[in-house]
Amino acid sequence: MCEELKKGVEMRALITGVSGFIGSYLAEYLLAKGIDVDGTVHHETTENIAHLKDRITLSECDVRNQATVKKIVKESNPDLIFHLAAQSRPDISWKNPVETMDTNVMGTVYVFESVRELGLDPKILVAGSSAEYGLIDKNEPPIREDHPLLPVSPYGVSKVAQDLLAYQYFKNFKMKTIRVRIFGATGPKKVGDACSDFAKQIVKIERGEAEPVMRVGNLEVKRDLMDIKDTLEAFWILMEKGKIGDVYNICSSKAIKIGDILNKFLEMSGHSAKIEVDLRKLRPSDEPIVVGDNRKLRKDCGWAPKISIEKTLEDTLEYWRKVKAQ
Repeated sequence: MCEELKKGVEMRALITGVSGFIGSYLAEYLLAKGIDVDGTVHHETTENIAHLKDRITLSECDVRNQATVKKIVKESNPDLIFHLAAQSRPDISWKNPVETMDTNVMGTVYVFESVRELGLDPKILVAGSSAEYGLIDKNEPPIREDHPLLPVSPYGVSKVAQDLLAYQYFKNFKMKTIRVRIFGATGPKKVGDACSDFAKQIVKIERGEAEPVMRVGNLEVKRDLMDIKDTLEAFWILMEKGKIGDVYNICSSKAIKIGDILNKFLEMSGHSAKIEVDLRKLRPSDEPIVVGDNRKLRKDCGWAPKISIEKTLEDTLEYWRKVKAQ
């Protein structure tokens, strides 16, 4: 793949869910490499990709609609597919398990079936999640790719299904699938995680829009967080060097307590605040520690994360200072 790029071979990538957090960054990343980009969006803001609208081909697509998915795959005829379209919030999956399963599982089937029926041969990266591993004993981390998959959320179950579908289509139909399990990719523009939540609350306090109180969920859990830029580098190097049909953790291999993330944000902002637990932010099940082992990705592809958590948090806070905190 890398040699083809060096020789100036034109390539096209299809990103499902291009207007999401990872998809919007990925589109910009691929364009910078000279790759033509097609992307799908569905009933969500395109604000994240507004600056790219003249440079990528966008298609409205509900991945639960098989005919639409096939039409877009046919028109794109991509060399690379990054399947990111999903209901991507574990918290929402508790409220909408049926929609989560339908979108994530059947949407993945329709992408694979479109490729198979059309006789195409792209490399396909399927975005899984650390949520596939489920509850981890405190003595077990860091978690390797061969650890049992025992998810405890509807979202995690749907990601296991996506993961195994990618393996099945590789074994049955020789599709060039690569499976990734992403641990806590974060950074500017991310919504719905603790980092964005803390940053937005701090900005509201700074602007006098809220009292100096941080409303939080479980601060005792530990998470493996990594900058979105390091995540994109992992995506790309896996398309270049990853073993077809295999699975890779994309993670920092470092666990940080969510309470420590909050403290870092407060220290960076120079503010103090009262801490209150908001019961609405607590989940029915919450893994006490999630940290992955990235040695397989390092060994096979020579990848390593480069950006410190402090830099990521600084960038996130500055981003929310520049936009209207919601």
